Amino acid sequence: MTRSSLSQLPNLSIRQLRAVAAVAKYSSFIAAASEMGLSQPGLSRMIRAAERELGSALFERTTRQVSLTSVGVEFVPLAERILHDLELSSNAIRELSEQTRGHLAISCPMAFATNMLADLITSYKRLNPNVILHIHEGIQSSTLGLIRSGQVDFGIGALSEPNDDLLVEHLCQNCYHVVFHKRHRFARRDEISLADLKGEPLVSMPPSSNLRRIFDGAAANAGFRLNHTITLNTYSALAQFVRRGVGVTILASTSLPNDPLLRSLPIDPGLFNGSLAMMRLKGRPISAAASGFQDLVRRRFSEAPPAGPGARPS
Repeated sequence: MTRSSLSQLPNLSIRQLRAVAAVAKYSSFIAAASEMGLSQPGLSRMIRAAERELGSALFERTTRQVSLTSVGVEFVPLAERILHDLELSSNAIRELSEQTRGHLAISCPMAFATNMLADLITSYKRLNPNVILHIHEGIQSSTLGLIRSGQVDFGIGALSEPNDDLLVEHLCQNCYHVVFHKRHRFARRDEISLADLKGEPLVSMPPSSNLRRIFDGAAANAGFRLNHTITLNTYSALAQFVRRGVGVTILASTSLPNDPLLRSLPIDPGLFNGSLAMMRLKGRPISAAASGFQDLVRRRFSEAPPAGPGARPS
């Protein structure tokens, strides 16, 4: 736009545009003045100033009613569109500002936090260095509990129970892997079944964990009990015990440790699989910081999630 064309534009303020839109909305100076928090004389002066700037009357005024002139009929939709576009742009700028300075709380299973979440957070913090992050890692039940109590913006976890109170966004399908030391006898195998774990020393999370419930129940249905010789409370400790060769463990495909000493194979992938999802409480507004992180997660899972180092196809 040239300087001469800019000089021909009417010099109208946002408050004048709002005043015109309010009078047109209510067909009343009294109601419009009340909405804007102005006196009626003050609003009238603002409208007259706008009309002088435009060079035309916008409203027909009588003692009983206020109506639009032909010029007003043309101008009011333009004023409303300008105000609407300005509001959208202002909100977008405000959200960007909030995202770069906000707080973000996430819950997820410990294995996901240990292995995949660190890369996501590194990328997010590079773009949003001033956002303060609170990561609540735990077993599946605690992940869902934090979402439902409203203590976190959203969570990432397995879908394993009714979730009518949650907004759920599918990320990927999960299968489960047996993880073992590269010198373990399983390293010579091409596949592993649940029956192969009968009597095998297992390094495991507590019985309340979602994964334990799945496989303990499946073993019981098959007529045997899994041999949980070591029970731990963190996945990082679990991986350390497995790399020492004291047992094997079972992990989701999205939670496999990045360790060159370890190998993994899917366990009965046709029988044991699930869905990893982002979840948040229905009715809970999502902040700009949380929305930005969710976009990053979506982009990450738009690619196939890694099977993990040392994994071999079944």
